[in-house]
Amino acid sequence: MEIIRFILSSFWVWLGFLILIVAAGSAVVEIIKAVHPARKIDAYRIGDRWHIEIDGAGRGDVAAAIREVKKKEEAGAGR
Repeated sequence: MEIIRFILSSFWVWLGFLILIVAAGSAVVEIIKAVHPARKIDAYRIGDRWHIEIDGAGRGDVAAAIREVKKKEEAGAGR
């Protein structure tokens, strides 16, 4: 209770506390982003060739992307 009373005792103390909370939250978000990067796998076809762009993916993700391309290839051949 004393901490809340101290924080609310002055506008400047409250503002400083708010800035500290925002900075700490931003740091936590950046750490989480660095530990667990976003996965992006983009597969598209130009002419007769498939192009796969992979960012931040693991081996399992790459294998899944290749399986999907093969499925699309087989579906396209059956038309």
